[in-house]
Amino acid sequence: IKRNVMSKYPFMLIMCMFIAQSVFAQSYSKYFRLANQDTVNFTFTVKKPDIKAIDCYPQRITQISKNGDNYEISLTTINPYLDGSKLAKMKEAKYDKSREYDREIARFLQSTPLIDAQNEHVRQIADTLFKDETQTFIIIEKALKFVYTYLSPSDSIAKQIDAGICRTVDVNTVIQTRKGTCSEYTNVFTALMRYMNIPTRFAVGYCYVPEWKAESTHAWPECYIEGAGWCSVDPTFPSYISPHFGMVRMRYGIDYEDCDIKTLNYDIEPIEFTKR
Repeated sequence: IKRNVMSKYPFMLIMCMFIAQSVFAQSYSKYFRLANQDTVNFTFTVKKPDIKAIDCYPQRITQISKNGDNYEISLTTINPYLDGSKLAKMKEAKYDKSREYDREIARFLQSTPLIDAQNEHVRQIADTLFKDETQTFIIIEKALKFVYTYLSPSDSIAKQIDAGICRTVDVNTVIQTRKGTCSEYTNVFTALMRYMNIPTRFAVGYCYVPEWKAESTHAWPECYIEGAGWCSVDPTFPSYISPHFGMVRMRYGIDYEDCDIKTLNYDIEPIEFTKR
């Protein structure tokens, strides 16, 4: 199946809102059937794959071949939310503000111009929201709920991104305007986590849920929890659960700029995409 060339804004929340409405307005059966799949298989063609990001839990490349200037990739994604051992480790992890991490993980604690973890607004929110919490996962859940309810979707920012006027908006601006797309939701959540000494990376990928006629580029955060590893979450969804059944990670980095995306069309959107 060819990539749908319908009009859509990159990093727009229309897809997320549509899924949320589908979950609550329609029968739960379709959502739970998708959400409870053990594995989902994707086949797609891309121009410039980041193998390290694509072949990374819960995703696994099963086949890759080069066809001219493009790469054809077969991918299996497991459902991390049915992984009982991982979930238990996530929920049991004790929070430690002074915990030290190895260099590769610790780099996802850095502040950047887009994600300033030491911003005054970030500090005020975190110091109030997470006071006296002792469980890492409780902090993550509180941050997800806060960002989802504090921010509202912004059609104007989505149009600016689509037109190439901007790539994403910095945390300080987003907190004050309370508007954004999925990338701005991710920026704010990531800043809160890094302030709390929870390594969090900025993931960018492609969302494809034909059951809901939804497809778009998307951004979401992935937190590192000691003992459990990297865990994908999503502050743009009311359930906060990153939908493994329709999501493929293409890049990750410290922030959007670190993902080395020249254009979403070239680096993130697949030329062809199927789900089995």
